[in-house]
Amino acid sequence: MLSAIAVRRAAQAALKSSQPSSSKQPSPLPTPSTPSPDPISEPKRNTNPASKRKSSAVNGKSSRNSKKAKVLPGRVPTTARYFESKNTVEGGEDVIMVESSSDSESDVQVKLVLDSSDDSEEEAQNPLVPVELPLYPQPSGSEPSQLSTFRPTRDLNVYELSADEVSAMGLQTETSVLSIDLEETLALLGTYALTVLKGSVSILGITLSASKVVHYVFAPRSAPIPVLRCVSTAVNADLNIYPLPPRVRNNHGGAVVAIEKLDTGVEGLGRVCRVFDGVFEPSRWQRSSAEVIQRGVSLVTHSTRDVLPFVLPESWSISLRAAETPPSSSDPIPLSVYVVKGPKKSGKSTFSRTLMNRLLARFQRVAYLECDVGQSEFTPGGLVALNVIDSPLFGPPFTHPSLPYRAHYVGATSPRCSPAHYLGAIQALLETYKLEVQTSMPDVESIDTRVTDVTPLVVNTMGWTKGLGADLNAKIEELAEPTHVFEIIGPEEKGWPTAPPAYDTLYNQAAPSKAFQYTLEAISPNLTNTHFNAVDQRNLNILSYFHAIFPSITSASFPSPSAPIRQMTATKWETSHPLCARYPYEVDWSQAFDQVILIGAGYEDVIPSEISNVLNGAIVGLVECEPGTEDPVYPDPCSALELPYTQARHPPVPSTSTCHGLALIRAISPSSSHMHILTPVPPAILARCRVIVKGELELPIWGMLDFTDVNEGVAGVEKGRVPYLQWGKSEGLGGERRRVRRNLMRKAQM
Repeated sequence: MLSAIAVRRAAQAALKSSQPSSSKQPSPLPTPSTPSPDPISEPKRNTNPASKRKSSAVNGKSSRNSKKAKVLPGRVPTTARYFESKNTVEGGEDVIMVESSSDSESDVQVKLVLDSSDDSEEEAQNPLVPVELPLYPQPSGSEPSQLSTFRPTRDLNVYELSADEVSAMGLQTETSVLSIDLEETLALLGTYALTVLKGSVSILGITLSASKVVHYVFAPRSAPIPVLRCVSTAVNADLNIYPLPPRVRNNHGGAVVAIEKLDTGVEGLGRVCRVFDGVFEPSRWQRSSAEVIQRGVSLVTHSTRDVLPFVLPESWSISLRAAETPPSSSDPIPLSVYVVKGPKKSGKSTFSRTLMNRLLARFQRVAYLECDVGQSEFTPGGLVALNVIDSPLFGPPFTHPSLPYRAHYVGATSPRCSPAHYLGAIQALLETYKLEVQTSMPDVESIDTRVTDVTPLVVNTMGWTKGLGADLNAKIEELAEPTHVFEIIGPEEKGWPTAPPAYDTLYNQAAPSKAFQYTLEAISPNLTNTHFNAVDQRNLNILSYFHAIFPSITSASFPSPSAPIRQMTATKWETSHPLCARYPYEVDWSQAFDQVILIGAGYEDVIPSEISNVLNGAIVGLVECEPGTEDPVYPDPCSALELPYTQARHPPVPSTSTCHGLALIRAISPSSSHMHILTPVPPAILARCRVIVKGELELPIWGMLDFTDVNEGVAGVEKGRVPYLQWGKSEGLGGERRRVRRNLMRKAQM
């Protein structure tokens, strides 16, 4: 870590080197009484009363909970700190901003900002100046924007069909038919089934034309809600896909869509995790203006602080169109691998999902490799997974938990403790994709006009872009051998600025690695909902997984160790009972499991006599190993008196194993070899999982509570007598959360 003295000396040297070439004198520092001369933007002034704390070195507003200074492109930080001292450089014309990282990002970033008239020279001298990108217009978050220009009027653009009309069209009884004019927008909140009856509409960056396909849309307030827009009225206009009634067919409108209520039970997750309670309903600011289109589906007219629309940035749209166009090659169907990388909170997962939906318009199946173990798209955290998707997804990650085609359990939300195992798992998944998924025999009997014999791959990397994380992402890109690389350039606080490439970044010119490079802008902070942080989203993904109901699988339809090449996504959620009230599997561990493995920092010190206490109430990975690759701990499991655990054992080899899902060990019998397990994995797959792996991933507190108990107890037990849970202030040394103060200065720094 650089000291303040070293930073001050570097600032003085940089200032001296820039003075001879500058024709103007440096501008003075902005003070509370002097407005800032910076032509970019003016920082907001602190209107709070002065603090009573004795301090002579801080001007402006200081946040005790802020760990880093938020620096956004094209904006001056609103909470900058100005350290003034008699020992500073001449004139005091430097601002020193020290930014500390968190979690796995342990590096320290130091930026020197010199107020000088010659900005280009200063950027050339500062190696940490980010790459300049063209500024794209983003909607302002200060004023509410109009989301829906569609104004529902009965029998003019909203039609209630009779029972005979619904039966003739093959729709459900509770269905509303809407007629949307060209370029008219419609924002709906809730869960619904969307069917395009006539014309074409765009939603979440892709275009849907009239067809028999029914699309499930999940639009909660916790994520940017999709906005429907009529983009064409002539596509499939002559094809009588649906026998529309005359009063609907003869209207002057453009596209015609059917909105059907979707009963999946996903709204009940708000009862399980109270942070997301009521996210599928209008907020208190919109309840008076929201109009109900269908039961559980509301029309939203304007954006608010907690209802934000999905906006496709211009650079995203350009890159997606370029990626959809196949390059000129002798091979008419090239084997494409798309790698998406960028810092955290930049929209990386959103872009990957949009890219996957765009590719599904051309290919029958798209493979998705999830390398972000903290914010996974299809599985809970802690898994590196390869999924095969065959239908577009319209919703946040917790609305489509899936059984992976092949996965490996890392057991943590960051690979910092096991980088070798993390890279080995990704390498094994890439080999599986190339051998089993990338190419297949064409389906000549299918009426689908999309490509069936080639499956492209989308690789979503993690947002850890500093130090070891940058090395891991570079290794992943090398192993994937991408044909297209999408790099999202975020603010400097979210990752080290990358050096400008030595080749042209236009999509029509390839890089030296034969990969097309695309530079994208990050999602604007004004378009992200700050009411739900990453930990809340991760907890909801875990709870959604354990409450999900997957399609039934039999041994006949699942004969191989790897899952069939089809999408296995949850269709319903059972949220009427908490996890403590659901019927578990009773498993005899002496017959069902050959090994129990603990991975993660500190787990090598767990002795065999304590393994039952460690597993009680723990989340474990259900791993299947190839026969003969892993030796059982006990040659005769029937005579074993303890769980098959060996201290400091390595995790299963990724090339000969796969993790089919997660399980919650709800209880272990102290007098017999039985345990109770909760898992959404079907029994046909569960029977082949002979190894359980315990990592650092734990069940969220919300999953331990009983939301059906009016007395706030758990399973009839009083609130104060519930094991593993404690309400109120903790007792004993180390019971309270440690508070680290980073706003204090040493005496030598004064």
